[in-house]
Amino acid sequence: MPGYAAFMRVIEDAPALRSRLWAIGQEVQANLEEALREETGAADDDPMPHLIAGQLGWVHSTVMGVIGREMVKERNPGEVSREALVLLDDIEDLLSENVLNYAVRAVE
Repeated sequence: MPGYAAFMRVIEDAPALRSRLWAIGQEVQANLEEALREETGAADDDPMPHLIAGQLGWVHSTVMGVIGREMVKERNPGEVSREALVLLDDIEDLLSENVLNYAVRAVE
């Protein structure tokens, strides 16, 4: 979206904001792990929900990092979003079927 570059510059220039953004990411990953554990009925000692949440967290941080860097360059948001979709396709190629098919709900 237009204006994202200015927002990202503020974040990049403020260590406290960068730290808070990192902390939010950690909270999101913990919440995702909890949701995956509930959805799959995984036991507390099953590492898969934690590992899958970590993979999804990596995908999110990678894509958002690229978007942020490109938007700080004052690039066109439409172009950046199209490039992000290509990046997501590349990331999907790196993920195993274990990740891609984990906790998939049946279509009703």
